[in-house]
This record gives sequence, structure tokens and C-alpha cells, in this order.
Amino acid sequence: MVDLTRDDLPRIKELEDTVWFEVQPGGTPEDLEGDLDFAHARGAERPEGPLPGEQVTSAAPLVGIYSAFDMTLTVPGPADGLAVVPMTGLTWVGVHPDARRKGLLTQMIRDHLRRVHDGTECAISGLHASEAGIYGRFGYGHATTEVKLELGRGTTLTPSPDVEAAVGGVQTHVVTLPTADGLAALHQAHLACAATTLGAVTRPDSKADQWYRDFPKSRGSKEPRRLLLARRDGAISGYAVFRRESKWQDATPQGTVDVSELGAVDLPSLLALARRLLDLDLTSKVTFWGRSMDDPLLWWAGGPRSANPRVYDSLWVRIVDLPHALTGRGYSAPCDLVLDVTDELCPWNAGRWRLRVDARGAASCERSDDPPDLTVPVAALGAAYPGGRSLVSLAPLHGITQIRAGALRELSRAFRADSEPAASIDF
Repeated sequence: MVDLTRDDLPRIKELEDTVWFEVQPGGTPEDLEGDLDFAHARGAERPEGPLPGEQVTSAAPLVGIYSAFDMTLTVPGPADGLAVVPMTGLTWVGVHPDARRKGLLTQMIRDHLRRVHDGTECAISGLHASEAGIYGRFGYGHATTEVKLELGRGTTLTPSPDVEAAVGGVQTHVVTLPTADGLAALHQAHLACAATTLGAVTRPDSKADQWYRDFPKSRGSKEPRRLLLARRDGAISGYAVFRRESKWQDATPQGTVDVSELGAVDLPSLLALARRLLDLDLTSKVTFWGRSMDDPLLWWAGGPRSANPRVYDSLWVRIVDLPHALTGRGYSAPCDLVLDVTDELCPWNAGRWRLRVDARGAASCERSDDPPDLTVPVAALGAAYPGGRSLVSLAPLHGITQIRAGALRELSRAFRADSEPAASIDF
């Protein structure tokens, strides 16, 4: 594996276009610079150099690539609060069609995990899986889900009386992206909302101005992205990133609204944003991405039959440094358990660990020689880490072995949060 730099952009583009075949109309290698963090970008070169028919260059062709972002994840905290922990966001994983089934992906994942363990403050790695069957074998667990909601224009949202009474104090306004001021406001709102939302992932500060670059040829008939900001008591309290597409049928407007992100620090701001999005002129349908089955928006609209929910896997979590990961989050109930953790790719995690959680939900995790209460694959702990998935329900999938009666339920209750974590942003 070799470190990649900006000088490698032409061969990075060649590999990415070959792997993903999602060619950006009018795109150039330089356009990719903002999509990568070169502090973490790594590639695998074909050792024998170009093959017949390939362009001969001074550098060997790339047959594999991965990169990562410095991000955070909001998880359960002690004393019924929330905690924000560092997370390395693995991305841009690709293997050339000629290099498949040769162990290259395993080599890249091992390289990534070793570098995270040895060189960063992160105890976890997260990703979005292009195919659901890939990353479980590398110790990643499916940790959060994404629910897509579809609501018709003018859908009535019926909240509790206290939320309805407070929504009048929220103001909203629309900004066009990607202007510099608009991106700064978006990033400010994004960080504020993520800190108060279980399961939220933050994009890095260094990439805030790159995330929403506009490519007119790619968006086609859709408008530039818009930012809807909510303000309460003079402070930004929520935001939505959306894009409309104009459509007409029989002289009647049938435009659509695609809401890629919607966040708020409180329920009145969420309600104000949602109502504004559901009342845009010349539209007929609004699609909300990145929601959860606990989302107030779903139930304000009347439940699943009103919102046509579709559920997808969202964030996959991999524990890289087990004691730091388990002490970095809080817990819902006390426990005292010895976990026999199995982890093939990160042997430093494997073995027996005593997890003690006090009445406030704060934990300690240390090596132990005591008999184990449970045998737990590391992927199961990753899946349960944000607090949404029950370890009891994960046991049939991951093969958790209970040795002491009641130990699995004890651990499961401690890990579980009171609500479902939100879906992660894409990265």
C-alpha cells in the first residue's frame, strides 16, 4: 500500500471510473481533490505495471484504493445524556475488476484498521456499505438504519400541544448552496444538530466547503441545492438541505422535493422546517431521507401508512480499540461482566475483558483472567454501539454465546438507548 497525493488524481480517477462506472459528466481528475482526504488516502499499485492496451505513465496503475474522513459519532452518554466520540469514516473503497478475489480488499481493510489503531485517537471506524454482504466479515456491524419517508404536499402534521404552542417562535428562510456564507451556516447548523441527535455523524470541518459543490451537467433538470434554516430566539436551531425538480402533467404542477438532510436541536424547529418543506409551491411530493422509525415526523404524519417508509442499512460500525470504545460511551443500566471477545483482524481486541458500568452509566473496561460470562464477536459490539440494536436480537445473527445465565440480557439492557439512533449522513 502507498500513500496517495494530489499528483495521483489522474490514476485515481481512472480507477474510480472503472470500479464505480458513475462517470461525472464533464468531470476532471481535479474535481476529485475535494472528495478525498489525502492524510488518509491509500492505494495498491499493480506491481507489473501497465498491461497491453493501457496508457503508459510514470506511475504504476492503481488496482485498489481507500480513504477516510475524521468524523464524530453521537452515542449514548452517562447519566442519560449523549456523548460525541471520534470516528474514522472509511470511504472510497474500490478494487479494480482485474484484482478481485485475490485478497486485496482484506489487505486494504487490515491496513486501514492498523493505521487507525496506531496513529489516531479514534476507537471506532464507520462506513456505508455499497453491498450489505461485504463488511461483516471484517468485523463491521450494521449499527443504524435509514428510513425514507414520502409525504404528499400539504400533509397535516399533528404534534403534541406543547410543540404546537412553541412552533410559532421559529422563523425559517431559504439560502442557495454552495455560496460561502450558505455553507458556513450549514456547517454550523450541522454540528449543533448532530450533538443533540443520537446516531448522528459529523462531516469534517476541512471538507465543509466541498461537500455540496454543484455540477450543473450532473443535476440535469433539477435545481441547485437549497438550504432551509430555522432560527429560534435568534440562534440557528435547525436546517434542511433540499432540491426540487420541476414536473408538469396535464397543465398541473407535479414537482418533487428531495430532502437529503433534515436536522433540528428541538422539536418545534423540526416541525417548522417540515411544514415549510411540505408547503412549497408547484410541488406534489416530498421525500425525506435519513430518518428513523422513531422519527417524530413519521408519527406526526399519522404513521407508516401515511408516509410509505422504506428501510435501508445506514452506518456500519467497527470497534478498533475495544477498551477506549467501550469506555467512550455511556450505558442505560449497571452491569459487571467478563466478555470473551473474538476479533480476527484486530488481535489486540481479542480475549477477556471485564466491563463494569456504575449507576450513572459510566464504564471501565480492563483485561481479565476471570471466567467469561459471554463470548461476543466484535461485529456484534459494533452493531450495538450507537444504542439502537439489541444484543439479544443480534445473538442469532452473530453467534453470541451466553455462558452465565442472564448475562446476555444484562449486557443488552446496558447497551440499549431509549430511542433509535438517526441515520448517518452519506460519506
